[in-house]
Amino acid sequence: MSNLKIAKQLPLKVLVKRILKRVFSKQQIAYSKIEIRRTSSTYKLNSLLLINDLDCSVENEVVAHYLKHEFNLLGSGWVSRNSKKEVELGPLHFPFKQQLINQISNAYQFIDWQLDVRSGFRFDVKKQFDDQLIDQTKNVDIKNCWELGRLQHFPQMALAAHNSSNKAVIILEFRNQSLDFIISNPIGMGVQWACAMDVGIRVSNWLVALDLFCQIDENNILDENFTVLFTDYIHKNVEFIMVHLEEKEGAAGNHYLFNLLGVLFATSYLSEKEESLNWRKFAEDEMQKEFFKQFFSDGGNFEGSTTYHCLSAEAILYGTALMLRNDKSLSKEYIQLLGNAFHFIKDVLKPNGEMPQFGDNDSGRLFTFSSTHQNKNGASEKASLLNYQFLLNGFSGLFKDGGTTSLEHNIIQQLSKNKKIENKRSEKENGFQLRNSKHQLHQPKTTVIEFDLNIDLDKISLFSYDQFGVYGFKSSEFYLAISAISNKKMHHSWGHVHNDKLSFDLQVHDRDLVRDPGTYTYSAFPDKRNEFRGVKAHNGIVLEGVEQNKFIGLFYLEREVTCNVLELKGLSITLQANYYGVEHVREFTILENKLVVTDYCNKPFTVNINKFEIYSPNYGSY
Repeated sequence: MSNLKIAKQLPLKVLVKRILKRVFSKQQIAYSKIEIRRTSSTYKLNSLLLINDLDCSVENEVVAHYLKHEFNLLGSGWVSRNSKKEVELGPLHFPFKQQLINQISNAYQFIDWQLDVRSGFRFDVKKQFDDQLIDQTKNVDIKNCWELGRLQHFPQMALAAHNSSNKAVIILEFRNQSLDFIISNPIGMGVQWACAMDVGIRVSNWLVALDLFCQIDENNILDENFTVLFTDYIHKNVEFIMVHLEEKEGAAGNHYLFNLLGVLFATSYLSEKEESLNWRKFAEDEMQKEFFKQFFSDGGNFEGSTTYHCLSAEAILYGTALMLRNDKSLSKEYIQLLGNAFHFIKDVLKPNGEMPQFGDNDSGRLFTFSSTHQNKNGASEKASLLNYQFLLNGFSGLFKDGGTTSLEHNIIQQLSKNKKIENKRSEKENGFQLRNSKHQLHQPKTTVIEFDLNIDLDKISLFSYDQFGVYGFKSSEFYLAISAISNKKMHHSWGHVHNDKLSFDLQVHDRDLVRDPGTYTYSAFPDKRNEFRGVKAHNGIVLEGVEQNKFIGLFYLEREVTCNVLELKGLSITLQANYYGVEHVREFTILENKLVVTDYCNKPFTVNINKFEIYSPNYGSY
């Protein structure tokens, strides 16, 4: 039944393509029966960055963990990922290991790239990526393996090594870990190839790290033998991505953007040949098309999640920088949409730089160059995974009026060869109309949230993104954001949408008074997955036994709810949500010492503000 419901939500063109794909399926590559890796390549690698012009302040403590193979990923805490046994490969892939094993330092301990460190389940590298069997009794989360395999710690190591007295040790560790990954992960085998998105992220991070390391490698640790092997492996990664593009028969999401971005990074670093130029042109053309498909004209992303907006915008940002570098022409519509996507982030961020967690949050990023950031006072502090100031900094490196300088600013500036575009933003008109519906509804229930200190009402301004479905009011000391995410033109699955309509985040004087609980998990704990995306987890109202959208599996919703703005008057806004015969109207009124929330509904309900006691600030933890 769930498959039938999913099929009904698919666009007809997509459904037809998927049926035809099954009927006329192509023969798949049998990776278990071939050895694709080689130790020679005709490609050379370019350099795109200058490490001397980058701020290389990375915490030594963090790099010390990486040197010991300890990683803090998706709420795991700092955990050793060392393998407790020798690398086990299939008979066809074992000889390649023997060929390279002597290039790794004798004392080096291999990393277990196949282990989900939280559940203890190990994927099988002797089986190819699409033939993995998961033990359903162990709460396995495949993302724990993928996150490690993105190799996002490598650029941090490179930046730290630049001014380190331990430079040679860090470079050697990069070489050893790189060889470890190449030896331990034959192309197409095991968990690290199960998602082409992660291959694209890995390629991007690996290339940036090697670029930076080579500029400070005074002892030729990364010698020609290593770089030739590395280059060939990158080339094979791109071949893999091109065969396994997550285009989804025209119904792609953020995964496809990172497929394309990985190809763009690789073909910008690889020397120009007919093959690489064809790949680059394909990726550039597809990224531009997908940008217009995956982002509404107001700048909001179509997956219905504020943090997924940031993730996809990061892919577009770096893709745009590389396209500018390669002299790709960008239309004025593209540039304007990019400006709108940037302003969405700038407007919706809280005064402390954090993003409200409307919809899913899997803590995904392309790069994590640093684990710290500058706070509003200019002091360095550990960065929250919800803080997206780094992304605004990156955009500033692309725009002509980008005033700030930061690591991300300078990296984007270097990747684009300092080619700038206008920071354009389309003008918006709000046409809100009051509907006469309150007289049909039950007795209102009023919630008053008082502030510790008064706020200056004159400094508060409205932000609204009608197509995405988020509205709010903001100043340096006050923040209110309201979810009305219900556009039927979103991604057909609504897979990253939560039942959070008319729920809200409230922050006053940098203190969260009301906040969305986050996501916590996907497939590892199905009940928790649905609990965190259900109405009882959010700051709306609850009608017993009624969800705003019924769940279809873990990554589909029934697309039932609709939302409208009924009235906007000064610092008061009234919105309406309708679903399964329920009509809910909620009015927000901002006063200098409190927020007044008034709820009306045509059926008996309870107010659910701050009732859900669990908070997950990032994927995998609460």
